[in-house]
Formats: sequence, C-alpha cells, structure tokens
Amino acid sequence: MYKIIIGFLCCCIFTSQAQDIDVIAFEYPPYLTQYSAEQGEAVVLLQRAFAYSALSTNVTFVHSTTAQQQLKSNNWCLSFLPPQTPSAQHLQVILADKTIPLMLFRLAEPQVFIGNELKDKVIAHLPISLDDRKVRSFVDAGAKLQLVDTIEQGLSLLLEQKVDYVYGDQQGINFAANKLNFPAMLLQDSAMVFYQFPMSVWLNTQCKSATAIKSHLTDQKYQIKSF
Repeated sequence: MYKIIIGFLCCCIFTSQAQDIDVIAFEYPPYLTQYSAEQGEAVVLLQRAFAYSALSTNVTFVHSTTAQQQLKSNNWCLSFLPPQTPSAQHLQVILADKTIPLMLFRLAEPQVFIGNELKDKVIAHLPISLDDRKVRSFVDAGAKLQLVDTIEQGLSLLLEQKVDYVYGDQQGINFAANKLNFPAMLLQDSAMVFYQFPMSVWLNTQCKSATAIKSHLTDQKYQIKSF
C-alpha cells in the first residue's frame, strides 16, 4: 500500500515538473498527419524519445510557408521541417534507423523509368527537400521545380498532367493515391533512388530548453548530427 502511495506521489511530482516543448510539424502522411490520433509515425517516434522524462512534446501542424517563417525567425525549439540552410545552431536528431528512400514517380509507361530523363520536365516536390542537393541537380539537368504543400497535391498535378514527375517516397505516394482513389499500380517509380531521408527532428540550440533536450537525448543514446 505504501509503495502505491509513494509511486502516486512521485508521479504527481513528475507531472507537475513536466516541461512542454513546442514542435513544428507539417502534413506528410503517413509519417506526419494531424488527421490521425497518433499524428503519424514520426510523432510516435518523437514521443517515444521523451517517454519517462520531464519533457513533454506539443506538436503543432502548420502550413509549410508558416513553418519556414518560424524557422527563419528563430522562434522555435523542435521542428520536423528542416531549416533551409542548417547552421551551427541546428542539430539533427535521428529518431530511428529507418530511412525514407526518395525517388521520382510518373504515370506508368511501357519503358523502363531510370529517372535521369530530366530535361524540360516539371517536378513537384515538398518544402522538406528545398535544400536537397539532388533536387538542385534536377535544375542543373534542365528540369523545372514545382513546390507543393503535400504529396497528395503533387500527385493531383501529375494526374492532371500539369507536372511530369513527383519527388517523394513509395509510402507517401501510396497514401496519396489511396486518398485520391487512384490505383497506385498505374504509377511508376524511378529505378534511381536519389536520397535516403532520415526519420529525424531538428533542434534549435538557441531554444531555452535546448540544453535539457540535448542532454536527455544524449543520455538515451540518440544520434545527434551537427552542422
């Protein structure tokens, strides 16, 4: 009985000292989505990282443009959207060994799709890949870029033949195709994988809680990359 009471008191003390950490998120199902109870696989991984700690994450979904403005203003702590130009004050926390392979997708054709057919092509891509060197190389190869807010929006443009390719991953494409009631088998992914995107969150070291966050994640053996 005494153990139960002590445990309850400890729990109350722990809860009263819990520190809320704001997290910027954007719509990228199935990894990030405000339309499910768990808010996506990436949010589940983040919550797992802070389980049994005095830090509690408060995830807010915003438009990608708003998110970029927040990142530029330096008024943020954690963000799933990377800064356009990571600097020494930014740390990337790897949440899982899993990476997301990014490829080009087009409407299916009989020919093999390598992915190097880029001249005069229009490619829809997310803000998350703005600083992706591979995306910049698309332009160098003669392609044009079309920024979209979601993979679903990019796929809609593809179906309307307003873009030639969508830059994304298979799970994201499948999710978007299902929402649009379009058979994913009628889409063709490139043989080339252009980037392996890590499941991660970004930490602004100028945030007042940054030291506590970094200390906890370091203790929990999470990989933290600096720039």
